[in-house]
Amino acid sequence: MEYALAFGFIVYIFFSYNEITKLKKQVKAQEKQLNECCKRTGNQELCSYFVSDEIKEKVLHLKNSGKLTEAVKEIRLETSMDLLEAKEYVDKL
Repeated sequence: MEYALAFGFIVYIFFSYNEITKLKKQVKAQEKQLNECCKRTGNQELCSYFVSDEIKEKVLHLKNSGKLTEAVKEIRLETSMDLLEAKEYVDKL
């Protein structure tokens, strides 16, 4: 009885994990579509990746000071970028 319950719990966790992963992918795809709509309509400030001039200056200062990790961290805090996207953004500054 205990083994069946444990097995059922493991199966439940597996399916829950798969569902959460699928939902995260859907949210990411919708976010990209929304960002594209914002760009096309000229509303850059509504994009989830929008970085204000003040934050850009702060990040640029951190980057020039050799604090690349702090700069990437700041971008990630201000936007919904993942680590790779934030790193690429800071590198382009």
